[in-house]
Amino acid sequence: MGLETVEETLVRKILNSYKSLRGIRKKKKVPNVFERIGYVTASQISVTNYPRRPLTAFNPSLISKNNEVHLFIRLIFDYYDYVSSIGYSKIKINEVEALPQLNLNTKLVLYPSTPNEIKRGTEDPRAHEYFNDFLIFYTAVGLRDGSLWPKQGYAIIDSTSLEVTKKGVLYLSDGVSDYQLPSWKNTIALKYSSKTVNILTRPLVAGHEVIWRGVLETDEEAWRLNYKNMDVFMVNESWEVKVGVSTPPVRIGSDEYLIGWHGIDQNLIYSNGIAVVNSQGELLGISDYLLWPSTIEELYGDRPMVIYGSGLLKRGNEIFWIGGVADYAIGIYKADLDIILENVRWLRG
Repeated sequence: MGLETVEETLVRKILNSYKSLRGIRKKKKVPNVFERIGYVTASQISVTNYPRRPLTAFNPSLISKNNEVHLFIRLIFDYYDYVSSIGYSKIKINEVEALPQLNLNTKLVLYPSTPNEIKRGTEDPRAHEYFNDFLIFYTAVGLRDGSLWPKQGYAIIDSTSLEVTKKGVLYLSDGVSDYQLPSWKNTIALKYSSKTVNILTRPLVAGHEVIWRGVLETDEEAWRLNYKNMDVFMVNESWEVKVGVSTPPVRIGSDEYLIGWHGIDQNLIYSNGIAVVNSQGELLGISDYLLWPSTIEELYGDRPMVIYGSGLLKRGNEIFWIGGVADYAIGIYKADLDIILENVRWLRG
């Protein structure tokens, strides 16, 4: 069939979605939903299996299990090429609010080890339980014709040894041929089986960056997303240049999950909201912006004016949003689930 024909089909879906999905959010910032708990910087992190100290630590993801929080943190050790790795730390769930005062021992679990990661390494993890292991989606940044080539990487990590047992990148498929796109980021898993993973994701398709839902086919050879199973989940509004999926899901009902998303406005400032989805990736409800950079810690950094919420944690009726601030630190934010849901605009019953 060819990539051009596949893209033509997907572009038609995108253009139709601009008409049907724009307008479900408002250009509105809702204050005082999230409380700022504090910030974690690289000075609090000691790496146990690499002989350097990180200069920055940001954009973490997390898994909560058995009253423990497994943190996967993006680390950078240089300012020459800004090459990223991902480190693992573990805390007790009742220590979340104390994170700004804690020192963390961290083990590098993902770092440049293939040509897919040779330029900028392994960025922006999204961490999930996967059978008895950890599944991490991350951005693998290599080179193409001398320019950056961000691919959607994935890794399966043994939850006991923390060793990588499988690593690769996603392919777009038409059922016969596999294709790689000029950019692919922002993937989270909603539901998985032995052969498939339901995902939300953001590939770059003919210049458009919108969020899709689809089903990955996960055979031993490669993980593929068949374009026939893709539908647009969310698009940027008229005042935004793009949107992305921020956090892996947190279950709040029998088939209801809370996720975070980010919108980038035309001034390239990042703001964040919440959505409610089901395991098929259908959008049930969505908020306007609930969290955006406003303090000096969030406004001033290596990449100013960014909160990039990359992990959600549910503890009772509390929701903790743990994410990167200004590409140099980690912010911890807390809200009441009921208050969050009061600010959700429901689209389906």
